[in-house]
Amino acid sequence: MVYNCFIKCQVCEKITRVRLQVGWLPEHPIVVTCGECKTSLLGKVKIGQEIPGLTFSFENAEEVNDENADYMVECSGEFPVMKQRAAEDPLATPITPFMRAMNRMDSDDSYEEFGKSVGSLINTIGDRSQYKRVFDLSKDLNNEYLVKEIRKIFDESLMPCKNELEILRAVHMIEIHGFIEPLRKDVLNNLGISEGILKLDRTQTKELIDYLDRNSGYSLSELQRLSYKVMDEFLTVFPSLIPAFSMQYLKNETVDFELEGSTTSNFDSVKQFYLDVYEALGNLLIIPVALNNIKYRNDYDNLNPLDSRNTTLSDFIGLTKANRYKYCLDSEMYSDKLNIIVNSKLRNAIGHNDVEYDTASQRITYIPNPKDRTKIEEEYLLQFENEALRLFQGLLIVTEYLYRLRELQIIRRMDVNDAMEYMNRISRMSGILSTEKKLYPNDPCPCGSGKKYKKCCGKK
Repeated sequence: MVYNCFIKCQVCEKITRVRLQVGWLPEHPIVVTCGECKTSLLGKVKIGQEIPGLTFSFENAEEVNDENADYMVECSGEFPVMKQRAAEDPLATPITPFMRAMNRMDSDDSYEEFGKSVGSLINTIGDRSQYKRVFDLSKDLNNEYLVKEIRKIFDESLMPCKNELEILRAVHMIEIHGFIEPLRKDVLNNLGISEGILKLDRTQTKELIDYLDRNSGYSLSELQRLSYKVMDEFLTVFPSLIPAFSMQYLKNETVDFELEGSTTSNFDSVKQFYLDVYEALGNLLIIPVALNNIKYRNDYDNLNPLDSRNTTLSDFIGLTKANRYKYCLDSEMYSDKLNIIVNSKLRNAIGHNDVEYDTASQRITYIPNPKDRTKIEEEYLLQFENEALRLFQGLLIVTEYLYRLRELQIIRRMDVNDAMEYMNRISRMSGILSTEKKLYPNDPCPCGSGKKYKKCCGKK
């Protein structure tokens, strides 16, 4: 369904036709610019789902009944749209964003998977305050209030929380359901990647954990809190990033960035999140780099010899973020699985304020090298947002690695029998999942609780 809304700029009084593709989101931002005076006409639309109806609100513009528009802009909360153009432009009434997206979906299941992921993340946004309380309290896994908050999310039969390992697992399940499942389901489909950390040389993993704890800002708990901070920030910005997120479900190179853009965001609304996730992941990268060191060089402190001047993790910590990202190698497993896109030149240009953004074309121009200001590079808003998303998705993989290291850290100080009971139960669960054995409601639950599957883990 397409709905036309006409708004008049309060500065120049020119009229813009907002051609809204009505979707299934209950609401989403509208970020457009007056084609005449370039004033930002920021707004929001609420879309009634159970009771049909649309409610618009705009800054610097008002709805009018005059349909003699000067400019036209496509609007969608879910997909890339054609950029703003003059109302008389013959391309001003193309097929809808939805139809264009359907013609470019990567597979028959892509649209359904996209909808499931977005719906799941919207639910996470709705549960944000509850999740944030758990994340904040998880600094101390023995905190009685943490267990009470977990009980509000998971039934006690599902998450007994009898010891630190089980409490840690409960907190991690929030990461999985709230973030990893909708954004990096490939991790759940290949549990061997993260579980392999438990099988690495125990002496080396112990020394790695001890090393991180000795370095301020890099202990497992500090890195975990850093990741939670970015997760919370992501929930604020995600509604603006949904059209960019949809590109991950389209066939490669089918979006024309010169002609297509977004009407849910602009450069300024995404820039701070991009900077924060870039910086946070730059610190978190020490985890996959160190795990690669153990796996490929049998020494957590032995860096890949990219540069003879940098051979240890201490050298790695001393590098700039841009140089740390050079160690995110696709030839080594734990960094390859991050699957990120990094434009360190653009990030540095933002830091030096060597960036300009054109709202009409949604083009970002920047100076990649401050020592040579004659050279200018560019990319478009959708590309920039896709990079931010991919960085965040890579960060989620590191949180999975962090979880495994924290498991090992707790096991070292636990009663042997409790630790073995926990590991055996998780091993049984993982074994059934990895072999994709069919579970029936009345089967014994693989977690080892002794209950039927439908009464235990099958509840979720």
